[in-house]
Amino acid sequence: MMLGLVLGLCLRADPAAELEAASKAYDAAVSKADIRALDALLSPSVVFTTATGRVMDKKAVLAMLASPDTRYESVESDQVKRAITGDLAIETGRVRVRGIRNGKPVSETQRYTDVWVRRDGRWQLAAEHTSLAP
Repeated sequence: MMLGLVLGLCLRADPAAELEAASKAYDAAVSKADIRALDALLSPSVVFTTATGRVMDKKAVLAMLASPDTRYESVESDQVKRAITGDLAIETGRVRVRGIRNGKPVSETQRYTDVWVRRDGRWQLAAEHTSLAP
C-alpha cells in the first residue's frame, strides 16, 4: 500500500513543466497556423486583447490564423515568468513575432500577460493581453 502511494506521488505530473510545455506548444501552433492544436490549447471562452486594443474571441482568433492573410514565420518568447496557484497560472514575457498579418509584413516585439487555467488535467489559455514593447 505504501509503495503504491509513493509511486503515485512520484508519477504525479509537474504543473510547472506541463504549463511550460503548453506555452511552447501555443507558440509553435501560432507559428504553424495549426488550428487543431490551437483549438485544444485555447479555452472555449478565451479573450484576446491585442496591442491595438482589439478584443477577440476564440472564433475570431482561429479564423484570423486560418486566413492566408496572416502567417507568422516565427514566434519566439523569452523573459518568461510564471506563477501557478492551483489550477490557475499567470504568465508574463516578451514575444518576438515575424511574418504577415492582415496581408502586411510584421516584425515586432510585444510584452504579454497570459492567464492559463487547468481543466481536466491540461492547461488552456483563458486570456491574453499584449502591448508593443520598445
